[in-house]
Amino acid sequence: MNKWKVAFWCCLILLVTVTIFASYSIIDQAYTLNYHKVNYVDTESDFENLIEIINKTDFTKTQVQKVLKDHNNYEFMEFQKDTISLNQIKLIF
Repeated sequence: MNKWKVAFWCCLILLVTVTIFASYSIIDQAYTLNYHKVNYVDTESDFENLIEIINKTDFTKTQVQKVLKDHNNYEFMEFQKDTISLNQIKLIF
């Protein structure tokens, strides 16, 4: 077999491999950025709720509970314990 045929097949295999790896990397990066955006939105929501709690209450648990009534995870929050968990932030009393 000629040397140029061997070189052609080696280059073709290398090109296909690099193309597949590059495509996978681009798709993986897109999914990663998408999930980071979702996580940042949850964190920003928690910070907004925390600012509202700090501005409107005297830091008592009952007042905090009243402020959090319109929070999207209100039914999952346990107010009997010393810790109230928002999406990313935990309030410890």
